[in-house]
Amino acid sequence: MDVIPWDHWLYVIVPFVAYLVIVLGLVLAGDSGEASDIVGVLCHPISSSLRRLTGYPGWAMAGVLTGLFLLGIGVTGLYWDVAFHIDNGRDENLFTPSHTMIVLALGGLVVTAGVVVLFATLERADAGRRIWGLQVPWSALALGALGLGGLAAFPLDELWHRAFGIDVTLWSPTHLMLVGGGSLATVPLWLMLVEAKAEARPTLLGKGIEVLTLGAILTGLTNFQGEFEFGVPQFQVLYLPVLAAVAAGLALVLARVALGPWGAAKALAAFIVLRVVIALLVGGALNHTVPRFPLYLGAAVAVEAAGWWLGTERRLRFAVVSGALVGTVGVAGEAVWLYALDWFHISPSVLLKALVLAPLAAGAGAVLAVGMARVVSGGSRVPAAAVGGALVVLLAALAYPLPRNVGDVEATIRLQPVGVVNGVEQADVTVELTPPGAAAEADAFGVVSWQGGGRVLAELDEVGPGRYVGSRSVPVAGSWKSMVGLQRGDQVMAAAFYLPADAEIGASAVPALPERQAPFQRNTEVLLREAHAGPTWPALVAYASLAFMFAGWLGLFALGATRISARATTAPGSPPPSGPGPGSDPASGGHANRSWGQKPVEPAGARA
Repeated sequence: MDVIPWDHWLYVIVPFVAYLVIVLGLVLAGDSGEASDIVGVLCHPISSSLRRLTGYPGWAMAGVLTGLFLLGIGVTGLYWDVAFHIDNGRDENLFTPSHTMIVLALGGLVVTAGVVVLFATLERADAGRRIWGLQVPWSALALGALGLGGLAAFPLDELWHRAFGIDVTLWSPTHLMLVGGGSLATVPLWLMLVEAKAEARPTLLGKGIEVLTLGAILTGLTNFQGEFEFGVPQFQVLYLPVLAAVAAGLALVLARVALGPWGAAKALAAFIVLRVVIALLVGGALNHTVPRFPLYLGAAVAVEAAGWWLGTERRLRFAVVSGALVGTVGVAGEAVWLYALDWFHISPSVLLKALVLAPLAAGAGAVLAVGMARVVSGGSRVPAAAVGGALVVLLAALAYPLPRNVGDVEATIRLQPVGVVNGVEQADVTVELTPPGAAAEADAFGVVSWQGGGRVLAELDEVGPGRYVGSRSVPVAGSWKSMVGLQRGDQVMAAAFYLPADAEIGASAVPALPERQAPFQRNTEVLLREAHAGPTWPALVAYASLAFMFAGWLGLFALGATRISARATTAPGSPPPSGPGPGSDPASGGHANRSWGQKPVEPAGARA
């Protein structure tokens, strides 16, 4: 096994030490009130400190801040792990810092849900339901389910690998469960803020945390684009604009409704800060390939323009128009951004398909957003049929680019050595295709090298009928892997011209020859050499578990939004007054802190 540098573990240890220091500071700065037991003596000061600083009840802010902290740890571990696999291949160790960060984040979500229930119970919070003497907020229920679902992915992932080998892909069913559990956990964190809103008088810091939480939702939805961000996708390039449209349509529309004018812009600013930090950590401090993330600038402008033009009171109309603009103006903006980065060139054929598919996907995401935004007052309700239809449209839009077929194309690949560059032998690449027009309408066509300590991309420029020359030399020695990739329509193909031998999986070498004739094959046969065929039942278990988990999570989102909305509209004195009322405590932001020994006035319908 390779020895993991000790300083890499600091990325795990230091954040948690900082978290404990902050908790200790909240305890010392808070008021223990009338609490006499050890739990109350520790929790009540934290709660009072958080209320004073943010204006939100302690139970909600303890959950939101802890959840955001853990998800920040988890997403950093995720991008670190993906970057490592792109740059270096398989892990030699199971307990790596990046794996540990992901496990701690998902497990921590379950603990966080428990902490929220504990604080809500001790504070006699008017939220959720009373179950077995505990006050369980709806948002905490959803958060715990997401953490448990993500953790359940680990034993299923082990089963999957034993059956089918190691698949270095973000989109296997077990990996989607893991990534989905963490990424979608941002939604119940926002619901937690809304669930506590009736008791809140947000300070400037509290309002900033609202913005950060909505920016985290956009960050979480963007995680599913990870393979494209690192430039070694295993699926149709069409997925990139479609996934970006879904993320923008859902998160930015939700932010505009929740925060009002400039809400989408504020959430986008928070997203960019978060992603720049991750990029600096992964590409700078850790010296891996830098993930290129979408900007969503055109999408944010589109959503803000729709809000200014139409308002957000008629929610369904606002969602449909916003989705149409995000899927056109937003996608066009992303195409310009990708071209400027020289990372992916979205071909005219892909762009035309995207301009049909992306508005549907973005519109569906926007309708789901305003359906969930029923918890935010000031607008019309979205019919359940519209939300159900949006979910069907979204699933169809995501399924359309799924096929990965192979066409009858052959490549003659010629290598011209150029010597040692950056410590590895490199060569210029010339490719001739049969038939000559095979790449004329290609969605993507180029040379990629990876797993030698980085990722190298070379464009293929046509110099004659069916004859192409690489824009730069690429590695053809050591642990590097190099191939020609070709996508056209639903055909996702590759032809390898250098692969090292891999005795551990019994894979023979593909040596770098001066000239090689190779038929194109499905790109996963090159990208996933470790994978192999296996029995059917593990796949059935994995895919059924994936469907069950996502259906359960969506159901809990719907349940939480419905119950939180119903409580907000029926709560006495809702909305809260703008200033302190009789008996309030000005030091706590206009709220009287309940004594932890006081018997609560239990709201109607709160008892299980």
